Amino acid sequence: MRKIKEPEKFDRTQIRNREQATAGCGVWIFAARKPASTSMEAAPSIALHCPHPERIRTPDSACESVRAAVNAIIGSDSDGGTGGVSEAERRAIQLANFSNWEHEDARLLVYMRQIYIDVGLVERLPIDEDKLLSFLLRIYAGYNQVPFHNFRHCFMVTQMTYSIIWLGNLHAICSDSELVALLTAAVCHDLDHPGLSNYYQRLAATKIASSYSASPLESHHAATALAVLSDPACDILASLTAETRSGVEGAIQRLILATDMAHHAEILAEFEAAVEAGQFSLQDLSDCSADSRELLLRIVLKTADVSNEARPVATAERWIDCLLAEFFAEARLEQESDISPLPFMNPALVRKAVSQQQFIGGIVLPLSLALARVLPRTETDIVQPVKRQLEFYTRLVEDEEREAAVAEED
Repeated sequence: MRKIKEPEKFDRTQIRNREQATAGCGVWIFAARKPASTSMEAAPSIALHCPHPERIRTPDSACESVRAAVNAIIGSDSDGGTGGVSEAERRAIQLANFSNWEHEDARLLVYMRQIYIDVGLVERLPIDEDKLLSFLLRIYAGYNQVPFHNFRHCFMVTQMTYSIIWLGNLHAICSDSELVALLTAAVCHDLDHPGLSNYYQRLAATKIASSYSASPLESHHAATALAVLSDPACDILASLTAETRSGVEGAIQRLILATDMAHHAEILAEFEAAVEAGQFSLQDLSDCSADSRELLLRIVLKTADVSNEARPVATAERWIDCLLAEFFAEARLEQESDISPLPFMNPALVRKAVSQQQFIGGIVLPLSLALARVLPRTETDIVQPVKRQLEFYTRLVEDEEREAAVAEED
């Protein structure tokens, strides 16, 4: 990832105006009037972590415990499965409505290993299974203990990416190089995330912000991913030729950079224009150009990154509270650092139901609908659940407004 000696300089007003201008493409949209149901006091605790990264690192003891548990699971074949994963579990992790909350971290790591196996990459690329396990364990250690952008979010994005691969038959359409780039980008897309946004990184002039001229966090995630892959013990790309490897690493970088929501509108517009121009053949996507397929993979990863809203409300609600906890912690840190929080992170302004209604209607649903134009099977498994979520939060907003109107009359 390209670094520069003298990154762009912005004053606080410029940065705030730019972030607010792209807030509609961000992870959250605010609506003033009534605080969210999740308050800073009620939210999961989070340290003021960016200035003190050692406070959020996954402890070595936790990593060793997970390593031991993973090895124990892999060694305990049951229910006709292999590698500690039953046939029922293999089918379950293909589904778009899968929930992480019922499973321990070690089990989720084993599922991630199984995803690489079931897509066929371990056999065809090939990938050494010991290196794959070492890679995934290193990734686990590289995700920080923050409320939202943590290992479990990494798993959920990877699992939804895998589900879309099956729904779209991408394992039969894309090359192995494209598939390993997509899955590995999903696994690494928030690697070493400090739980603080690009807005904070720039205004606080953090080391991450000073290292990259654009998309600081996403550039850091990509660079960290390539650093892990450069370790021979974790090198799942070792079997590739130098030329193919260079292409895969470039694709991993570009896919991760595409998750910067500041560029969401631009990427979605590019994809929709490509669909209108007939660049994607519904009969045979393998006939598409490499550039068109990579654009599709960006949309797949971006859809997976906001996929909680395609899952059951009980699963999604817990993730919403985690995100609010992280946002509110950042707002608290910014206030203590004399930085004005962005409105959609300010607990005094955020209304949870309204925020969800606007986020789903403005970001998740249009993105899902665009993907379904090229991968029609996602209509049932992703688009329809997203529409149900939108209806759910729309009803909540209407109920809140009726209650507010009654209260005003009283």
